[in-house]
Amino acid sequence: MESINKKVIFMALIMALITSALVYVYIKRVTTKPEIIEYVNVYVAAKTLPPKHKIINEDIKMVKVTREYLNTRAVLNSADVVGKYLKDSVIEGEQILKDRIVDENKLTLVYNVPEGKRAVSINVNEQIEVANLLKPGDFVDVLASFDKEEVDDKDSKTIYPRITKTIIQNVKVLALGQDQYVADDKAKELPKTVTLAVDPADAEKLVYASEFSVLRLSLRGVGDNRMIDTPGAIRSDIVNEKGVKIISK
Repeated sequence: MESINKKVIFMALIMALITSALVYVYIKRVTTKPEIIEYVNVYVAAKTLPPKHKIINEDIKMVKVTREYLNTRAVLNSADVVGKYLKDSVIEGEQILKDRIVDENKLTLVYNVPEGKRAVSINVNEQIEVANLLKPGDFVDVLASFDKEEVDDKDSKTIYPRITKTIIQNVKVLALGQDQYVADDKAKELPKTVTLAVDPADAEKLVYASEFSVLRLSLRGVGDNRMIDTPGAIRSDIVNEKGVKIISK
């Protein structure tokens, strides 16, 4: 009889422990707040993008990632990436990091050369460089003054008169010296060169004229992109006096 009572007591203790454990698990479950997963919108590459690529809207897409998978240097605003250049390539689906974007104040000249253009530098002085009033981003025409030249052929001679001619029009100034952005403290410093954005054919003209003529730059007004065909100017266009012809015996 005593043995049966001990068994009953033992079983009652076991059941009490099990009941207590179940009650504990239930209470904990109903009182514990569910874990909240936080999502963040981030911009990733819609396709693999090469180095030095200028990003457009179609190059990126917004995706949601959990906070734990968000890179702390990731771009969260499209305005911080569209229109900017990449330092390195970005693979499709990769978060675009701020470290991959070229700082606008540190853009090298290659990023500022317009598509289809070439950057060509010419030596300048204050007279050529419009009294040192040019700034990067201005547009200019290039004038060349050639001396008289006589070219002897086998049976004839070709004479090219002295002439001043506008050889290139409406070209962008990319840099003054090595400066693509001229700070106020450098505004009065005369650069040794001016770099212009010209197409390949005009690049040849510019290099030829810089070697065999005297160059001048003429500054265009804001918004003036007219192209005017001019015949060039020779002495008789400017003065009416004619030279005295001497016939040698």
